[in-house]
Amino acid sequence: MYVNMKIIPIFLAIMILCSACISHGMFNNYGFSINRRLDLENYVVGVKIYGNVTNLGRKSIHLNETDLFVFDYPLDLSDQRVVGVKAYVENSTSSYRIIGSGDTASLIIETPLANSTLKPDDTIFVGVEYNVSINRKDRALTIADFNTYNTSTLMEKAGTWDDIPQELFMNNTEPTELWNYTNPLIQLLLKYLSQTINKDKPLSLVLDVLGWFDKNIVYSTRIPPRHPWEVLVEGAGDCDDQSNLLITVLRAFKIPSYLEIGFIYISKNYYYKGTEANGYFIYVFKGGGGHGWVATYIPPWGWLRIDLTASLGKGLDHIRNAAFYILPTIVIERIRKGDYAVQSAKSTQEIEEKHLLTYVVLEMIDYEFVNNNS
Repeated sequence: MYVNMKIIPIFLAIMILCSACISHGMFNNYGFSINRRLDLENYVVGVKIYGNVTNLGRKSIHLNETDLFVFDYPLDLSDQRVVGVKAYVENSTSSYRIIGSGDTASLIIETPLANSTLKPDDTIFVGVEYNVSINRKDRALTIADFNTYNTSTLMEKAGTWDDIPQELFMNNTEPTELWNYTNPLIQLLLKYLSQTINKDKPLSLVLDVLGWFDKNIVYSTRIPPRHPWEVLVEGAGDCDDQSNLLITVLRAFKIPSYLEIGFIYISKNYYYKGTEANGYFIYVFKGGGGHGWVATYIPPWGWLRIDLTASLGKGLDHIRNAAFYILPTIVIERIRKGDYAVQSAKSTQEIEEKHLLTYVVLEMIDYEFVNNNS
């Protein structure tokens, strides 16, 4: 959920960090291996998001004018549900409430400190913990055909353009401030692709577009996120950068698509630290990190996930090896409109301008398998 605010909230800081997301190269350093077990139905993943904010400016900050006590809340989905929640303020548990539904939800910590001020040199600690149950079997079965058949057989089974439900075009194919396929540079790419790719079926178009990405776009991270035209010009982007360019292209060809973002568990030994906003914004990933990927509708399979940077392969591997299907992955938000890249840039700038030393930690505690009979 992206909101207008006076200063950056902790939860939005984590969303910005999805720009510093996971790449397939990181897996090699932590003993990553593809796990396709279907006899174990659920993951239960523990997540902590916490941080300190210190006012290094000269003026007090009214906390009720900020979103410091607002965190993104994992979505309630058919294959994912929250089974435990805790909220903390100043190292003490706090009450909270949940708002929103559908594509976005938020946890709001309820504390008397919301009506106080953060004076110069004062620090406040805020955090949340989630336990999330993930039905990995349901997710894996969605792409069973992609793990069973070769490309030619998949093409025989693939649906046609007429098999895409008309109601999906609304909110999933229009140009937006972010996915603006009317941009002149994007139009040049679309003209080239129109002349070189196979558009017989949605799947054939998607696979040919993925082939173009494999040949022309490399991994490179940046905070704040790039716009799709910047990814095209630079030939580089990280998980959500590349995903946003792909969404722009697919929407232009009238294939329903949107951005999904969340957290993925990699290894208990995984650790990443970064600094932004001229040193005022420090973030740490432990055990896993933020990630972004594409959800696109390909008949007859429905909504499939495409992972351009953490899929360990090319072509079809961007689907069958997507982190969403083979790693403990928590979906935090589905984005169908707006321009969070601009919001992220403004938020990072405000941290620096207001001299707010923000230290944020995203910690994927661990996960456990839960048997079908448990």
